[in-house]
Amino acid sequence: MKLKSQIVGLPVISIVEVASLGKVEDLVINPDTGSVDFLIVEPEQWYMERRLIAIQDVAGIGEDALTTETRTNVVNITSVPAAIELLKKEVKVVGSQVITKKGRLNGSIDEILVDEQTGKISACRWVAGDGAKTGLIPANLVVTFGKGMLVVEEDFDAALVENASQIHTDAVHKPVVEKATAQGPQDPLQFFEDKQKQYLIGRTVTTDILSDDGEIIAEQGQKVTQEMVDKAVAADKFVELTLNTRE
Repeated sequence: MKLKSQIVGLPVISIVEVASLGKVEDLVINPDTGSVDFLIVEPEQWYMERRLIAIQDVAGIGEDALTTETRTNVVNITSVPAAIELLKKEVKVVGSQVITKKGRLNGSIDEILVDEQTGKISACRWVAGDGAKTGLIPANLVVTFGKGMLVVEEDFDAALVENASQIHTDAVHKPVVEKATAQGPQDPLQFFEDKQKQYLIGRTVTTDILSDDGEIIAEQGQKVTQEMVDKAVAADKFVELTLNTRE
C-alpha cells in the first residue's frame, strides 16, 4: 500500500519505449467505490493539456517510478468522459473535514493509503481538531466520500489503527446504498446533506455565509432555517454552513 504523498511526484515510465512520460500530479478518486480510478500526469509541454492513466494500466508503483506497459496508456483527459465526470465531483479526501453519521465534527484527513494493485483506498489518516491525536481510519468505517467532507461511523475514533500493517485487505469502503427510484439511485453526498438538514435547523450561525457573487445566505447570530439550508445547498455552501454553526 502507498500513501498519496508517495505516489504524487513519481515519474511515469513506459516499459516498451523506455521513455519518461511525465510525473504524477494528482489522483482522481471515485467516491462511490472509494478508489483511485485514474492518475493525472503532467503535460508533455507546459502549454499542453494534462493527461491521465487508468489505474488498471499501471504496471507497478515503486519507490522511484510508476510504470506502464506503453506510452499509449497515457491519454488526454478530455478523451475519457468517465474521468471528467469524476473530476467534476471534486472529491479529494485529503484535506476533508471528518463528520460522523450523527453530525459530530471531529478533525480532518491529511493522507490516504491506497492499494496500488486495485486502487482501493484502504484507510484515511485522521488528525484530531487540536492535532493531539492521529490514526488510520479503515475504509470499512467510511460511509461517504464527499466534496470537502468524509462521513464516518459514529464510533470511528475507537477503532483507529496506528500503522498500515494493521489494515486488513478486506477493509474496503462500503458505500451507502439507497433503494433505486425511477430517477436512479440517490447520490451519496446528497443523501448526507438531506440527513444534516434536520441537525442544522435551529443552530446559531457563527459567521456570515455568502455566495460566490456576494449574496447573503446567512448572517452571524441568526438561527438556521430551512430556507437558509436550501440556499446554501443551491450555492454550494452547505459544507461551509455546517462548519460554522453552534448550538
